[in-house]
Amino acid sequence: MVWMTENSLDPDNLDEIDVEAEFGTDLTYGEAIELALQKFPTFWKTESMVRSENKPKQIIFVKDLVQKISEGKISVTYRKSPKVGMYYVIENRFRQKSDSAKLVIEFYRTDRVNPYELTDEEAQLAGIERADNIRSLFEKWYGKPIPMLYRNWFKVRDS
Repeated sequence: MVWMTENSLDPDNLDEIDVEAEFGTDLTYGEAIELALQKFPTFWKTESMVRSENKPKQIIFVKDLVQKISEGKISVTYRKSPKVGMYYVIENRFRQKSDSAKLVIEFYRTDRVNPYELTDEEAQLAGIERADNIRSLFEKWYGKPIPMLYRNWFKVRDS
């Protein structure tokens, strides 16, 4: 709330945001700010938007998915947090291939989803053939029960 008050163009706009419903309680401070900037872009001071947009971050995908992303075969990723803005795609946090670091994606939309309701078609948007396969991965990464996730829509950008 402090960030919202300090960066709001009009503090009366903040009455329109149900913070708990919009952001939940499981986001980090930075993730909540990114989501606020995306969901309510006209509420914030220009310098807040510019600071967020000018910071490309890194995101890790397994090697097979990086190839599919570069070919335009994947349009979403499912994660525990919303993603907004530009990211460099990498395969490994510790060893980066020079060609994978050149792949840049831009997240432009995020939806909260229940992983137990995912369909095969929704899993395929992320490059996984079946919804049961993606749920198996989520259980390995996030444990049981799988938490609510974000479907983060992206497009490949010129590097």
